[in-house]
Amino acid sequence: MTGDEPLSGTGGDRIEFHRNLIEKAVGVEHHHYYPLPPERAPGQIVEGDIPQRPPGFQPREQLLQRLADLLGDEIPVGGAVAICAVAGTPGVGKTMLAASYAWACQAAGWPVVAWIAAETTDQILTGLASLAGRLGERHSDDDAAAAAARAKAWLAATTRPVLLVFDNATDVGAVRSWCPATGATRVVITTRNRAFLRAYQPLEVEVFTSAQAADFLHVRTGLTDLDGAVELAVELGHLPLALAQAAAVIVRLRLGYAGYLDLLHTFTIGDYLLAQSGDAYPAGIAQAILLSVTQAEAALPVARQVLPILAVLSPAGVPLAMLNGLSDDENPQVRVREMLADLADTSLITFTEDGTAVLMHRLVQGVLRERAAHQGDLDTVMSQATALLHAFNTTVPDGHQLWKARAAVEMLVEQTDTLNRHAQNSDALTADLLRLLTWCGRYLYELADLTRAILLLERTLTDCERVLGPDHPLTLTSRNNLAGAYQSA
Repeated sequence: MTGDEPLSGTGGDRIEFHRNLIEKAVGVEHHHYYPLPPERAPGQIVEGDIPQRPPGFQPREQLLQRLADLLGDEIPVGGAVAICAVAGTPGVGKTMLAASYAWACQAAGWPVVAWIAAETTDQILTGLASLAGRLGERHSDDDAAAAAARAKAWLAATTRPVLLVFDNATDVGAVRSWCPATGATRVVITTRNRAFLRAYQPLEVEVFTSAQAADFLHVRTGLTDLDGAVELAVELGHLPLALAQAAAVIVRLRLGYAGYLDLLHTFTIGDYLLAQSGDAYPAGIAQAILLSVTQAEAALPVARQVLPILAVLSPAGVPLAMLNGLSDDENPQVRVREMLADLADTSLITFTEDGTAVLMHRLVQGVLRERAAHQGDLDTVMSQATALLHAFNTTVPDGHQLWKARAAVEMLVEQTDTLNRHAQNSDALTADLLRLLTWCGRYLYELADLTRAILLLERTLTDCERVLGPDHPLTLTSRNNLAGAYQSA
């Protein structure tokens, strides 16, 4: 497929992207218990883990319109690509704004809508490589970098309207290296790093206005006490994430706003977090999250098992297929989906729009990890998550079948790498996690992704020598795997 080749069933080269389309996008309902894939135009490619619309969603039409205006209506030909950096403090709704734009592009029938996790360079590479596969551009012997380069070239060459989102980007240089410079692609970057605002067209996202907060609380809870809603919004700094946690507790416990505030004021955060940790979060957010967590754990036995594990896995999304090990039922897929559906009602997690993965906000993850560390449970949680990934690893095929399971390998690498970063920070690196890292390096080697394999195997060998010693069997295996990768390279 070439960049200017039309996809069947899509609209013309110019698509009006204003009020009617925005209203169409933000008006789409998604059931938050069992999300269904949205309707798509024939031939339309939607790639990546786009978040599902959450309960009580506030469209924020003015911000969405501003984003649309910055990216422009006209499809440029041969000019610079339109790029907008969406920035703001944690929990204000940057990702949901980008998701709203993505929903609108899907509703307009844009041929390609791609959502790329961008916290690390490896995420950018694997996301673009996966897009190359969907576009029919990936060659059988391409490693991730080569496939990502083909996707970038396609995006730069297309004359059709395409959306590319880099979500939670951290490094300007990494994004710039993999962002098309020309073409009709619109690029949205969500980030906490304000350096992006100097590099690209800026759009800052603020907390809810008083009216938006009150409207959100009314829609989510059904309560009509406007003064109470305003008081609660002030208490929580009008932060959308904090208000979502509060609304979920209000609905679950059938409280009024005053009743929730009484509960919040009597909640002692020092029982769960160190004082300096609680002070590091935006106003009220740690209390609101922890209150929501404790209420969820009281009402749902699975919450105490599942939430801490999700807190140490990738914030970019955890595929449901990797969570089947949470249940020992005869049909674990059904049981796990039921468990996650119950938790989605707490607003502590949500699904991707196609229902294939589950997402937890980074602030929620951070609070849960700090609680586990404060209570001395973090090592246990890390071990449970490692065991879950080992169970998934048993489903990855060997030999020639591995090439057909490339997506499963990338899932395993992403989640294992996230666990490893947490382990390095908490000094919780274990032989089981190192064994999992060794498997990931081996898989990348067998898939001829040698650059990534060597980097991973080098780090793993260093950690094996430090944690297990130079003569441990796993250290010897790691050294042998690395030697093989060097020889092949």
